[in-house]
Amino acid sequence: MNQYIPHINESEISNRTSALLLVFALLAGAILRCWNINQSFWWDEIWSTLPYAKAHSVWHIFADLGFYFNNHLLYSLLARGSIQMIGESEFAVRLPALILGLLAVPALFQFGKRHAGASCAVIAALLLALSPFHIDHSTEARGYAGLALFSVLSSFYFLKGVKSDGIRSWMLYACYTVLGFGSHVFMAAVSVAQSVVALMLLAMAAWFPERARVSPRAVRRAMAALICAGALTVLLYSPILPAFVENLGKVRLVNVDRLPFMESLLDSFLFPGLSSVAGILVYGVLFFLGMLVTLRKDPVLGLYLTVLFVLPLSLYLLLNPMFMFERYFIFVLPFALLVISRGMVWLAGRFRPRLGSAVITALIAMIVYLQYPALAVTLTKDRQDYREAVRYVEAQVRGRTGDLVFSLGYAGEHFRYYARDIAIVTPETGDELSALLEGKQRAWCLITAWLPDIRPPYEDEMLYAERPGQVDIYNYVKTHFVLKKHFASRYGVDVYYREGLTRQ
Repeated sequence: MNQYIPHINESEISNRTSALLLVFALLAGAILRCWNINQSFWWDEIWSTLPYAKAHSVWHIFADLGFYFNNHLLYSLLARGSIQMIGESEFAVRLPALILGLLAVPALFQFGKRHAGASCAVIAALLLALSPFHIDHSTEARGYAGLALFSVLSSFYFLKGVKSDGIRSWMLYACYTVLGFGSHVFMAAVSVAQSVVALMLLAMAAWFPERARVSPRAVRRAMAALICAGALTVLLYSPILPAFVENLGKVRLVNVDRLPFMESLLDSFLFPGLSSVAGILVYGVLFFLGMLVTLRKDPVLGLYLTVLFVLPLSLYLLLNPMFMFERYFIFVLPFALLVISRGMVWLAGRFRPRLGSAVITALIAMIVYLQYPALAVTLTKDRQDYREAVRYVEAQVRGRTGDLVFSLGYAGEHFRYYARDIAIVTPETGDELSALLEGKQRAWCLITAWLPDIRPPYEDEMLYAERPGQVDIYNYVKTHFVLKKHFASRYGVDVYYREGLTRQ
């Protein structure tokens, strides 16, 4: 990379060089995202995307939100179109996520180029292209890649609007914000941060006009654009507002320790390798320097990023809802990488240009090294081997009749998606299983993601509870069946087998 960044100091790399590096980042990002894109669908994709993408009508997508906000409206529509164009397959259903994920790379580049310069923009785009967290959700048939993309675009036009006060900027801001909400309802975190920033800028313009970098009219238009985006979002969700309210009613506030969640969010997702000494030094120093430079050179951007980083997470820790997943905070990732890239460029600028290029290259290499274990898991370890487990059982029973194949648990209900040559039943109680086993000489049981086994110690027990009848079946299988095959995906899949006696 030394030959591509000859001047790291305050001067910027050429447009041609930055364009070449952006193409390289896109190419690398495309290869990494396509590497394992045909892996088996996992629980959330089969449960949350396919039922809506394959619904009998488009209206059904807008009529049902799912059990816990499962239906990501925009993604369900895109996946439906992809299936209709190229047929139903893992690649087809994940293609919209792949495209949205790749689009985030040039989107972050443009954001960085406008607010931090071409050198920072190129580095941030490359880091996003190589990010295991972003790669994983750019190959998952859900709305998280869209949430990351539209968070960047919404932020781009929000900041452009408050600085230039152009009507076109506010129209595009409202459009991308609504698309963000269509991707995932947690876009609300970004909009809340933007609302707080707008109020803070309005107060600064009123109380410290000589220091304010924005006009009061621009901030008032920002508030109007936020209201407009909110109204359009309500209109978008209006067919499923009753389901939305019902889902909100299911969310309870709990009293659990969220420190493990914070550790997982920072170390395993946003900054893989952070827990090591090298990770603390590299990420910590670069992020600290990047924020200092941003606050000094562009106070409005510095204020925006500070609120975006701190406010949503603080509200979550304060409210402590019963469930939260690290992927909900994917909107933070592009901006965190931009801050890190700004720290790199500032640090390299303390040296002569040629030596500064070497510093940039070494820091990027160090980050890739820190993230490599997480990247290797993303590229080589499937999320959940539904397909492989079903194909294994089908091969074992081929040519025979009378074998019982059943699954259990909430996740276990989805094995049937891949079943072609066998019938998979899902008994609800021990008595129902006894009736099914009557007269059978051979029985197979498929188990994956058994909630009590995978429940993090800091999470609400009720959220990870299985139905009582299913627990009875689970205990019986673990006692009376033999583990025949284990698939070591991120959520392991087990095939149990029993031959001979029927259930007593």
